[in-house]
Order: sequence, then C-alpha cells, then structure tokens
Amino acid sequence: MDGLAIAMVAVAFYIAWNIGANDSANAMGTAVGAGVLSFRQATLTIAIFVMMGAYLKGYKVMKTVGEGIVPSGFLTMEMAVIALLAAGIWVTIATVRGLPVSTTQAIVGGVIGVGLAANAPVNWGVLGKIASAWVISPILSGILAMILYRFYTWVISKIKSVSIIETMYKALAILGGSYMAFNFGTNEVANASGPLVGAGFMGPKSAGIFVALSLAVGSLTFSYTVMHTVGKKITALGPMSAFAAQFGSAIAVSLANFFGLPVSSSQSIVGGVTGVGLIVGQGVKKSVIRDILFGWVATPLTAIGLALVIFKLFSLAGML
Repeated sequence: MDGLAIAMVAVAFYIAWNIGANDSANAMGTAVGAGVLSFRQATLTIAIFVMMGAYLKGYKVMKTVGEGIVPSGFLTMEMAVIALLAAGIWVTIATVRGLPVSTTQAIVGGVIGVGLAANAPVNWGVLGKIASAWVISPILSGILAMILYRFYTWVISKIKSVSIIETMYKALAILGGSYMAFNFGTNEVANASGPLVGAGFMGPKSAGIFVALSLAVGSLTFSYTVMHTVGKKITALGPMSAFAAQFGSAIAVSLANFFGLPVSSSQSIVGGVTGVGLIVGQGVKKSVIRDILFGWVATPLTAIGLALVIFKLFSLAGML
C-alpha cells in the first residue's frame, strides 16, 4: 500500500471517528438523557444499527457526495484526502466544545472547497437541493416530534399498568434510537465514505463497512460530551419526549435518504428535541440553541476555507 492509500485510510478513519464522537449523540443522546439507556448500552446499539444502515442503504448518499457535487472523474484521491481532513479538523474542534455540529455540512463544504481550489466544475443545482434539505429537515423533525408526542401520550394514558408503561418506555427508546442509528448509517456514514467511492478508492459496500467500524470506535471513545448536550442541555426530556424526538428525526432523515440527499442528523435531532421541548412546555435553552445554530452556519464555511488552505499547502509541498 503506497503512501497516498495509507493517508486515505487514515483520514477516512479520522473523519468517521469524528462522526461517531459527535453525531452518535443524534441517535441515542435523548435516551441517555432521559435515563432509559446507559452510555455503554447506547453506544453498542449504535454500532450494530449503523453497520446495517451503511451496508444495506448507504449507496444513494455516497453517490451524491462522491459524484454529485464535483462530477465523477474530477475528484482524485488527493482531493478526497483534503476534503475529509478539512471536515475532520473542524468537527474535532466542535466536539471538544460539546457542539453537535453537522458532519454532513463539513464534508460537503470540504468537497466544495477542493472543487473550487482545483477549478473543477461544481454542481450548484445539487448543492441547492442539499441546502434546502438542511433547512427543511430540522423544521420537519420538530413538527413530526410534536405530533408523535401527542399521539403516544394519548396511547400511554389509556394504559393503567405502571410496569407495562415502564416496559414500553424502554422499548420505544430502544426502537427510536435503533431506527435513528440505522438512518445514521445510511446518511452520515455515506458522507464520510462518499469521497472514497467518488475517488475510486473503495466500492460502496466495503467503504460503508470500514467507515461504520471507525464510527463505532469514535462513539465508544469520545461521544459523551455531545450526547450530554443533546440529551440534557437543550431541554428536560422524559422517556416519551425522548422517543418522540428520536422517531420524528429518524423519519425526516429517512425521507432525505430516499432522495439521496446528505442531510444532517444533528440538525434533525436538535429540531426534534426543540419541538418536544416547546410542546411539553419545558421550553428550550436559547443560549444552547444559539451556540448550535452558530455551529451550523460556521461549519460549511469553515470547511470550505480549511479545504482551500490545505489544498494550497499540499500544492506548495509538491503533493498535488
């Protein structure tokens, strides 16, 4: 294996580790915050269902990220390394600060940055669709979470046995988190593996498995801070509100997967948590939401800038 291939594998592992560290909170942060699952139980469930989603359904979003933004043939292995590295640097900074930023936006920004730096054609029409999905996704998640919360609260009110209710709470939390983790694999994992596939380094199946395993390592080793932000800092969550936020977000991401659009599960889950926080009457912490929104705006712009800088450094070093 030559040096470029080693660099590709290392950087792909790095960005996938970042996704696991930052974005795994989107799948199970609400369940952990509500006290339904322990941190270890949550991360194990994430690892299993992310792998399934990446292997079975990740190819659509991989194609969009790998070939839809910068056309096939223009994205070289060197450019893929730069795009992933730029995204990974920013997501690491955000993770240290406990901000649930969008890895999707970081990777898309990295791909745009290397495309601009290399004077490759950028498909602005595809980017317009992706950006629209970024706006619609959290709003839709919040609306769906509100509807689901109302419906399941009504269902629970009809059950008289406390033990049955407690069992349902845990079952629903696991179901919602597993569904979100599966979608996490189909969408977020595809973001990291998309440049690998677009550069012709790996096929969709092998790239999905490699990135999913790398993501699981990130989830197990470094995800607690962001999981705490999603699960506890935005608003107080109970078992039913946690499930509604998870499931509403998962449905929104599923719709994006159907169209092959790389949306942000971070944005979706924050939209879901905010929605149930408003309908339950707990309110939301505006300072936390403000920090998260800042991260969403800064992420693609920062990734573009980092990609341009890294591309220039690689050029000066004679590596391009």
